[in-house]
Amino acid sequence: GSNSSSNDPSSPKQRSSTNTGPGVANQKPSADSSTAAGPTKTPKGVECAAGKNGGATDTGVTAGKIKLGSTVVQSGVGASFLGDVRFAMEAVKDKANAAGGICGRLIDLVLKDDGWDPQRGAEYIHNLVEDEKVFALAVVPSSEGLQSVSLAGYLKDKKIPAVGTDGMLIHQYTDPYIWPVAASTISTMHIMVNQAWNAGSRNFGLVYESDYHFGIEGAYAFNAAYKRLSGHDIPGYHNPLREAATCEASFCGIDSKSPDYAGNVKTFNDGCAKTGCDFRALLLEPTTALKWIGGSTTLGVKPGGPQPLFTYDFGNSCGQKCDGMWLWTGYQPPIGDFLSRPAVATYVDDIKAASSSADYNNSFVEGGYVGMRLVVEALTKTGPNLTRQNLKATLDGMTFDSGLAPPLTWKAGNHFANTKMRAFSIQYKSGFAGWRDEQVEMEDPWVGQDSGS
Repeated sequence: GSNSSSNDPSSPKQRSSTNTGPGVANQKPSADSSTAAGPTKTPKGVECAAGKNGGATDTGVTAGKIKLGSTVVQSGVGASFLGDVRFAMEAVKDKANAAGGICGRLIDLVLKDDGWDPQRGAEYIHNLVEDEKVFALAVVPSSEGLQSVSLAGYLKDKKIPAVGTDGMLIHQYTDPYIWPVAASTISTMHIMVNQAWNAGSRNFGLVYESDYHFGIEGAYAFNAAYKRLSGHDIPGYHNPLREAATCEASFCGIDSKSPDYAGNVKTFNDGCAKTGCDFRALLLEPTTALKWIGGSTTLGVKPGGPQPLFTYDFGNSCGQKCDGMWLWTGYQPPIGDFLSRPAVATYVDDIKAASSSADYNNSFVEGGYVGMRLVVEALTKTGPNLTRQNLKATLDGMTFDSGLAPPLTWKAGNHFANTKMRAFSIQYKSGFAGWRDEQVEMEDPWVGQDSGS
């Protein structure tokens, strides 16, 4: 069987059945009636070995191949932090194939660049399932398109597992056919607010990206967490889930496509000056964050940022203004003492082998590696009788310890496996000097809350 990866940016054919148009984002996935009873028994005479594995046990599975698909982000604004994830996926896939594959079946990974566009991403996922006939979706770094098909009920209707996802959006934790390895953006904001409040901050400000759902969800959760602790909204708050974004006082929604943010920066800084902001958070991806920071004179004391800003390029490009900014990750990054851990060292070596230019410090690259390792381990545990139903049953009763994150456990009805994060601060001393471990690790105190549903 083939073990090659392909990257097909061409637009798939349109289908009248594609239910990803306006209004789909407000739909809830229906409840799942299936249980985690465990995989069905392997038929007599079938073994975990080439030539004895049962052959074509399901769509996308043959005696020699397991066909997987994914939408990636090689273009557009999201490529600044998601672009290198494909190297992590391919590193794990290549390693598994070099060892003989899964019960004699090699992994064939089909990748499609959707530019982090929701509609295009949804179309590509339909294409992977219906035309490419993949067995399952792997990692799916492009969260926007995955959200569209999930909220439309497509994965559940087609019984397509999406395994090892990046967790940016809350639907990944409530869809019975998605298994995230990351802490959610909502958990990131909960932890960020809780830590700053416990450290004595009382007046919060937030800048968020209003044209991508990770910004919308995160902004809502950030204010909800702050209100839970303080008893009131952040000054200038508007509900980002239901109202058009505005930039008022110390709650500022901005569009990634704006050429500059001079007016918004002034509004936000003036608002923070009036309220005495002692904690400011930037819920932005790297390209937008750098534009915002370029127009700002100060980011305040120990500003906070989410996982998309945990990249070498952002730290290096931001300069002195970002010195001391706290960034949060749900993984054990190749920084400081973590570098001496065998799992972390292996991760770095595997990424270097896959690409000399990929940023192994990038939290999403590490997440892609963890997610693809989950794919391989879940396929292996499911064994030769490989069906989508059996894979789902395996995952819904599985604990996975990658050595790069806390042990992760998924159960039917509860896919919140990673709810803990650790803080690292950007160090800039006459040049970017990497990150410092702040020795602060926190659990989300409000898991599953503040999704706005």
